[in-house]
Amino acid sequence: MGNIEKFISENRKSFDDALPPSGIWDNIEASFDEEQENKKRQKKLAIRTFLSIAAMLVLICTAGILLYKTRENNKQDYSRVDPVLAQRQLEYASQIDEKKEALTAMAANDPQLYQEFSDVINKMQVNYKQLKIEYSQSPNKELTLEAMISNLQMQIQVLNQQLEVLNYVREQEKKTPYEHI
Repeated sequence: MGNIEKFISENRKSFDDALPPSGIWDNIEASFDEEQENKKRQKKLAIRTFLSIAAMLVLICTAGILLYKTRENNKQDYSRVDPVLAQRQLEYASQIDEKKEALTAMAANDPQLYQEFSDVINKMQVNYKQLKIEYSQSPNKELTLEAMISNLQMQIQVLNQQLEVLNYVREQEKKTPYEHI
């Protein structure tokens, strides 16, 4: 026999004679009620937490969608205004990128001259970016697009001149002192 069984069998009479204190069942019932209340509070808290998280997710998704839509609207689709002008704008922008790469490749020989050339092009690009901003607010988008294309054409002309100058400088450096005469 275990210790507990031995203790119970020896003290059986005291267990049978003693009555539980009055109000014990009230205390037991109160503890069950308290447990039930705690469970209800935990359920409410879990539901409230779930709803808070769901609301935050909805807000984040909504903000993301609005941000995406705003960016989409800010992307300028020049082809809606004039497809021909839009095509020219793309071609000129592509030519500028090519010429800038060529200029960069030739710049190793004369970095100071390259820096001066870059400053001129950067100023023209600042003007171009300003035109892009104006385009989104302009009532006459076609006119603004034409101004943008004009700016790109001027950038191409300046880049061509800069490349010619760099070619000339490179050719002069290749000549021997006797060929200059």
